[in-house]
Amino acid sequence: MRPLQEAREFVRKLKLSGDREWREYCKSGNKPDDIPANPNRTYKKDFKDMGDWLDNGYTRDWRSFE
Repeated sequence: MRPLQEAREFVRKLKLSGDREWREYCKSGNKPDDIPANPNRTYKKDFKDMGDWLDNGYTRDWRSFE
């Protein structure tokens, strides 16, 4: 797999609008083998969210449990 930064740069150039388009792209057969379809699993430690992955302007800011 590509390092997170390189994979994210590749994905962001696709200009996908959200999760649905990402899943469709993954099923299309156009996704390179070294780009994970489930980046949250591959990059568990450093993956933020799909909004950050796609750079579509949608990210979640979760409240702390406290």
